[in-house]
Amino acid sequence: NGYIHVEVTRGSKDQGVDILAQKDEISYAIQCKHYTAKVPNKAVQEAYAGAKFYGCDVPVVLTNSYFFPSAEELGDEIGVELWDREKLRKMIRIAKRC
Repeated sequence: NGYIHVEVTRGSKDQGVDILAQKDEISYAIQCKHYTAKVPNKAVQEAYAGAKFYGCDVPVVLTNSYFFPSAEELGDEIGVELWDREKLRKMIRIAKRC
């Protein structure tokens, strides 16, 4: 998907970020959530804080599920990108073509 310098952070004490990556000279701090239910605000807050901690440009929450409306509202307000199940599927299809 065009991301470079992809790094998985250490498991504990990761400051709310699981993956660090760059694309088009923009740095991303990605919080991954494997949920059966919708993802709550807490994940959005963690991604925002983690991006600040690591000095990244864009905080992201990536999930195999979807987000609660309140998480979507918070993400929009504070600039956290929310990549839900549909975005993940698109990313996987693109990666398979490469």
